[in-house]
Amino acid sequence: MIDVDALKQISFIVENDKTSSTYKYVLLKSVIDASQRYDHLIRVEDSRAHIPLGLIIERWIFDYFPFVFKGIRQQHSQTSQILNKPIEEAYEEIFNLLRLNRNDTWEQAYKAMQSAFKNTNQSSAIAKAFLTLAKELAKTITTMPMKFIGKEHYELFHPDNTLYGRIKLQNTQSCNILFLTQEFGYFSISETHYNIFRYLGQNLYGTSTIALKWKEKTDVLNGQTHEAMHIIDRLSNDDLAIERDTSDIRSILEDGMECVWSGKILTPKTSDIDHVLPFSVWYNNDLWNLLPADKKVNNQKRDKIPSPKLIEKRADIIIDYWKRYEQKWNHRFNNELDVSLLNSNQSTRSHDAAIASLIQKAGYLIYDRGFNAYEA
Repeated sequence: MIDVDALKQISFIVENDKTSSTYKYVLLKSVIDASQRYDHLIRVEDSRAHIPLGLIIERWIFDYFPFVFKGIRQQHSQTSQILNKPIEEAYEEIFNLLRLNRNDTWEQAYKAMQSAFKNTNQSSAIAKAFLTLAKELAKTITTMPMKFIGKEHYELFHPDNTLYGRIKLQNTQSCNILFLTQEFGYFSISETHYNIFRYLGQNLYGTSTIALKWKEKTDVLNGQTHEAMHIIDRLSNDDLAIERDTSDIRSILEDGMECVWSGKILTPKTSDIDHVLPFSVWYNNDLWNLLPADKKVNNQKRDKIPSPKLIEKRADIIIDYWKRYEQKWNHRFNNELDVSLLNSNQSTRSHDAAIASLIQKAGYLIYDRGFNAYEA
């Protein structure tokens, strides 16, 4: 499955490719994340993996946000530019619309930015501002690092398109990750490279080495700053990518609900909210991933992955909870399900298909990534 020559090629790119910016490292980090978490959105045809460009754009929006917010350069420039002028102007428009204060910590501003992006009822002005930023990032991604990584132009990454001006929002449409994955097309890499990113991306060289290179380049561009190193550490560990929050689910807990894993009847004193795919592993706070559980059971499960057999056994109760969420938060729930578990381009949405995808992801984490399984 793993091609040694392809592995050597990626290692050479990480270690030796010359670069005047940090673009290469953020691109590789983003492709690893997409390959490991969004396999259901990736098509493998004729020995090539076709990956939605929108997944990479979404990561760039948030990976570069702190640097623009705090004025920390990420490319070589004769001026004081952080990225390039159109991208910075697009960020500034969002900062103004959200009334972000430069005196706030970047973490506070990051959470406000993230909340606005995930909102399924964005104002027209916010949606247009995010779309402008997405277009500028797409142009940069496909004409800069994708083109110049490796010894030949477009050696590793083949974008379907490098022109994005015609992408438009419909009335009341939000510019969120679902929109990005549906509207910005695909790029492709060889199946051998995709397998390396998917199965060895974290463990072999992954984001730890990429983060080190990212820090080194940021040092060169700015001089060593503690804040920049801290930002890269937080982004590399993904511990700020999605704030851990279970308050929405807690707000609809009722006496007599059933523990998703054990079947125990829950009371306010015994109930807890479990991240099905643990937050420490998957960093996902979507509604589908938050299910009521007995506190003792949840403590036993902790960072373990529910086994495919257990998910299949408890599929009916999982779907029952999903239906509650769908009734309460229809648009949000279905948006999150479409991106995180289903192929958003499918004509029909199915809870059974979502369960099958969840089982597949649990199996990948247990059998391919080596996380411990949980059996109730």
